Amino acid sequence: MAYAEIIEEVKGLSENRAAEVLDFIKFLKSCDGGRTAERKSNLLAGGLVFMADDFDDTPDCFEEYM
Repeated sequence: MAYAEIIEEVKGLSENRAAEVLDFIKFLKSCDGGRTAERKSNLLAGGLVFMADDFDDTPDCFEEYM
């Protein structure tokens, strides 16, 4: 759907309904964190900051399941 079509549809709504549409758009943007549809890749491209030495070790509470 093109932006022009969305605008034309909103123009046909009452002020209250247009305000609801605006609120919904703001809600959708907040769910995305304001990001565009393009996803960021390689978020750790700068390198891993910290990983514990025992990262791969089985926690004591899971020993009975191993």
